[in-house]
Amino acid sequence: MEKKKVVVCSVKTPYMSGGAEVLTENLITNLDRRGFDVELVNLPFKWYPNQRLITEGLIWNMVDLSEANGKKIDLVIPLKFPSYFVKHENKVTWLMHQHRPIYDLYGTKYSDFDPANGFHRKIRDELIRLDGEALLESKKIYSISQNVSNRLKKFNGIDSVPIYHPPKNVGKYYCEESQNYILSVGRLDPLKRVDILIKSLKFCDKNVKAIIAGTGIMEDELRKLAEKEGVANRVEFVGFVTEEQLLKLYAEALAIVFPPVDEDYGYITLESFFSKKPVLTAKDSGGSLEFISDGQSGFACNSVEEFGEKIDWLYKHKQEAKEMGVEGYKSIKDISWDNLIDRLTESIR
Repeated sequence: MEKKKVVVCSVKTPYMSGGAEVLTENLITNLDRRGFDVELVNLPFKWYPNQRLITEGLIWNMVDLSEANGKKIDLVIPLKFPSYFVKHENKVTWLMHQHRPIYDLYGTKYSDFDPANGFHRKIRDELIRLDGEALLESKKIYSISQNVSNRLKKFNGIDSVPIYHPPKNVGKYYCEESQNYILSVGRLDPLKRVDILIKSLKFCDKNVKAIIAGTGIMEDELRKLAEKEGVANRVEFVGFVTEEQLLKLYAEALAIVFPPVDEDYGYITLESFFSKKPVLTAKDSGGSLEFISDGQSGFACNSVEEFGEKIDWLYKHKQEAKEMGVEGYKSIKDISWDNLIDRLTESIR
């Protein structure tokens, strides 16, 4: 029996890589494992100037994925803006995120759309309209988290069903005796708010250090911030690390600090819990709050000072910190790829 043909659709900014690329790779790996003939169609993405976003949507709208080499494509699975503009009779969207600067980030310092600019408002209105039309062409709409589903409902009035998935290295995470460091993992980008960890060190025991794993546009600024805050000797920037090094960093951390702005999903929380480590996040961090039980598997904090106080408490109560990490693990250990693949491919099985 010939395998059903599935195309995963996504976009990528050349020379940039992050959680979205990891998710895409893992989805393809698991579709292949389940016996589907899967292919990735990944187009380059450019979001500026603002009017370019409409062109990006039109490009996807003109992509013909009805067949390939004379053979029918049975299913397309778009993941994020604007790949869901693609036309197909069996389009099942698993929404990673839309273009956040015109939605939840609109009117904030994280958006390049100015609400006072009439031209920007017109582009935004048109994009929201086109988004709604394109998404509603889907036979079914799923999302990667409740947070993404909530945004879609709030801004577009469209219902979707969240389906969680495990991180890339599920099965490889492990836990060892905690060392006296708090770990930050991910892109050094304004939306990730790594500065919170650096500033929080003033409010906890001086024996507590911070290890920051990742690279990005804010690295120089964060290094200067550590100097300014007088904690440079307690902050180690380790840059890009190998998979093996990252697993070890998780395994030996006292806790992980992950305070992004309204995160879509947040692999860091899951990776931390699979490593049986508690997580400190912010009360406006979005996706991470779907997994963290405040006071049981981690803490949701309101301020830099509160982050510091909670870090200090974990340092002084290491047995309780260990137990919180175990609680986190129990809460996510059953998340699997099989449930997700079953839902996405229901129409062709």
